[in-house]
Amino acid sequence: MHLLDRRNTLLALAALAAGGLAVGCGGSTNSGSGMMSVHLVDAPGDYLHVDLDVQTVEIHSNATGWVTLGHPAKVIDLLSLTGGVDETLADGASLPAGHYEQMRLVLGSDNTVTLADGTVEPLKVPSGSQSGVKLPVSFDVAAGTTKDVFIDFDAHRSVFIHEAGKSGMYILRPVVRAYDRVVTGTISGHLFDSATKAPLAGATVTAQDLDSTGAPEVARTVTTGPDGSYALDLLPIGTSYYVVAQPVVGPVSYQAKASAPVALAASAPLSAVDLDLDAATATGAVSGGVLPAAGVDDADEVDVRETLAATPLDVLPFVVRITLPTETAGVESYAVDALPFGTYSLQLLRRTIAADGTESTAASAAATATLATVTPAATVNFTLP
Repeated sequence: MHLLDRRNTLLALAALAAGGLAVGCGGSTNSGSGMMSVHLVDAPGDYLHVDLDVQTVEIHSNATGWVTLGHPAKVIDLLSLTGGVDETLADGASLPAGHYEQMRLVLGSDNTVTLADGTVEPLKVPSGSQSGVKLPVSFDVAAGTTKDVFIDFDAHRSVFIHEAGKSGMYILRPVVRAYDRVVTGTISGHLFDSATKAPLAGATVTAQDLDSTGAPEVARTVTTGPDGSYALDLLPIGTSYYVVAQPVVGPVSYQAKASAPVALAASAPLSAVDLDLDAATATGAVSGGVLPAAGVDDADEVDVRETLAATPLDVLPFVVRITLPTETAGVESYAVDALPFGTYSLQLLRRTIAADGTESTAASAAATATLATVTPAATVNFTLP
């Protein structure tokens, strides 16, 4: 499956009022209460509609257990939430002061995904109506302040396809991150064709920071507008980010490019980066299989990396493409096409989600694929331990 658009769905958790508020992992001894509003905003890609039947919104602390913030009881098309449009799920709900480490959306049964050909398929959400879709957070609510916390719901990495014969099962396995809006910044700009200076619309753009090993990882993904513009928002300040793109726009694939690192700080939370990209003269593809095949509790993705020189001193293996394998009759496979000739490193990552929402992860060994005139197609098979 070739995934071109990579938009994110955001759960905006806005407004913790009436309580001094600090982000952290420690508990809180403050008395009193705060308030919370919950909004659903932005959009994922890859499907015509992703409809979630959101019944209740809850938040958890060790002191209080689960606290209900609202009962939206509505079906929401995530793909309709673009251009600043949001859907309020809870408005000004009161909650006790204290430390909160988890939220959840309890879903009804009317969850569906509409495919590119218009076919509507049920979207299975394991434990969605029992334990709920759980969202890890970590912040303290004390009396007297208001705060916005956003949860980035990366839908293009969250809908997995398991097929048995001709029947497909589409499973929601959320990939989410939590951010305090007050301490985040934005990198914005445009993507252009370097030769024609035409804007690149519908192109995937990522912000990548460095993990604990020094390797780039994707922190935020958005898609450019008709004028080639993008806005990578909700990026925590105090960190440097690289803007990375390997666009595929219509029939044209572009060479991947990474910007120099952009440091976001409280004194400078906004920055601008434009990228001029070169059209590839030739492209190839990488495909392969996965053993053992994913079960219904698993969520797989294949990360494709290419070593790019962001600066003469920053030569790093950036993530240039992420694709999700599909499974048919117990056989799991993937394909990544429209890759410019070059050398890539690929790795399979598997998340296994238990019934209570807890996750464990596994990764295959990285494998190298070189695409060139004599080898425009490569096969890379993955085996998980």
